[in-house]
Amino acid sequence: MADFLQYIYVFLWGALAVLMFVTGFKQGAVAFVLSLFFVFMTVWYAFKSFGGYPMFEGELGIIFRCVLGGFFALFIVIYFMTKLRKNKK
Repeated sequence: MADFLQYIYVFLWGALAVLMFVTGFKQGAVAFVLSLFFVFMTVWYAFKSFGGYPMFEGELGIIFRCVLGGFFALFIVIYFMTKLRKNKK
């Protein structure tokens, strides 16, 4: 059952990436960055599920956490930039 859920996660991340890319034209930069984040998650989980690579262990786990931290910092910067632009109007 756990393997089946890993496959579902891959398709879930992929569907979210497509959804955020489509809504990105209406929502702005945050949606495009979220789309890139979901593409990253799709690829990462696909390597684990379909390739059998240990993507959350050792050095790959550290890289995963660093990339997640980078996306989080980027989300915060874009969020505050949109707030400042909104307050100026």
